[in-house]
Amino acid sequence: MTHPGALAVAAIATAALCAACSRPAPSSSTPAPGDSPAAAVRSAPSASTPGDSSAAPVHGAQPAGALPPVTLPDITALSPAVQQQIHSRFSELTRVLDAAAAPNAERASAYGQFGHVMLATSFFDVAAACYRHAERLAPGDAKWPYYAGHALLRGGDRDAAASAFERALALQPSDLATLVWLGDTYLDLDRIDEARSTYGRALAIDAGSAAAQFGAGRAALAAQDYTAAAQHLQRAIAIDPRATAVLYPLAMAERALGRRDEAEAHLKQRGNVAPVLIDPLLQQADVAIESGVSFEKLGMDALRRQDWKGAQDAFRRGLAVDASDSSLRYWLGTSLYVSGDQAGAEREWRAVIAEAPDFARAHYSLGALLAARGQPALARDEYAAAVRTAPNMPEAHTRLADTLAALGQPRDAMREYEQAVRIDPGQVDAWINGARTLIVLEDTDHARRWIADARRVHPSRRDLAELESRVR
Repeated sequence: MTHPGALAVAAIATAALCAACSRPAPSSSTPAPGDSPAAAVRSAPSASTPGDSSAAPVHGAQPAGALPPVTLPDITALSPAVQQQIHSRFSELTRVLDAAAAPNAERASAYGQFGHVMLATSFFDVAAACYRHAERLAPGDAKWPYYAGHALLRGGDRDAAASAFERALALQPSDLATLVWLGDTYLDLDRIDEARSTYGRALAIDAGSAAAQFGAGRAALAAQDYTAAAQHLQRAIAIDPRATAVLYPLAMAERALGRRDEAEAHLKQRGNVAPVLIDPLLQQADVAIESGVSFEKLGMDALRRQDWKGAQDAFRRGLAVDASDSSLRYWLGTSLYVSGDQAGAEREWRAVIAEAPDFARAHYSLGALLAARGQPALARDEYAAAVRTAPNMPEAHTRLADTLAALGQPRDAMREYEQAVRIDPGQVDAWINGARTLIVLEDTDHARRWIADARRVHPSRRDLAELESRVR
């Protein structure tokens, strides 16, 4: 049973739910243009292949020059368990390519499976090369250009990703996931008309897809079709009420339509959780290897579904692979908190801070836990640490200010409120509580200026109007 009030505080702890999955890609290497086409695959030296400094080619049975070589990147930064899995999959690829009688479909599958482990470990260039080879060997199979699109998208090449998704869609015109991803890619490329058309095709297949409605709403907003934008985004949040990422563009559409009260309410509730898109193909690739990345992905998906136990199991499995992964430990603490285990959450967050003292989100979440427990002095210290390690985190400044005000330090609190609204004027709580703090300080002139600035940003907030009447 969820601990009373846990979900409210967890909203603070999980504000970066989607973004937290992103990790910097390890350095990867791809074949240089002058590499010999006779080699189907090449192996770079790694911790599991001592003495292999020559990177000798492993010859496959396909005709020389048919496919350029795929290079095993430097994986020495990965955990030994992950390195072992990568080498095992690479050996299987080599075995299939060396088999003279192996049909093209089997070779395509071998390339694709190795592409999956490269995608799951963030070697996006190598993954894209594998998927391109698979597509050439099995040109009628839509999944290979689809996977190539994701590898290219994660690697930052949106134009090439759009082309890959287009090839997948030509083979499977009614695939909802491909349509949504292609629409998203068009939108990122500012190809607004194509994005709107693509989302329209997705909605014709499934009007109950929150992800498709979200995309259609954002595309309509970009086209300044505010009525359509609001309609699509309202449908998206009705279908998936936990998708708080919908609320910001919805507020922008409502503001353009003159619905300021609704816009202000949605701005206050906005978050980073995107609508769910059922995508079994992509999930299959993301969990192709037992790594911190793949188990974090599983855990985040479970958190999104409010499957607290499933999330905890996934994060613990990830920590069994890599016990030093602070991100996994942070999210394990979060999943424990929302399930009602405050002691477990505190234990994990403190462990994160011990391992990674600059992990601002762990300080912030621990501060929220301590504040909810009625320990404001300890909460203040954690919020201060969050601000020190992440000075541009506006919510940390706001919560630190609230805590300082509660501890009878209004001038210190005011400095933090000023920082919060400077970084993000949308921090409405900082504006309101800052006004109240200035009234407590009896700094009437400053309070008037502060409230006037606040009302320009949040003109429909009645509580600001009430505060203004107190300083006239």
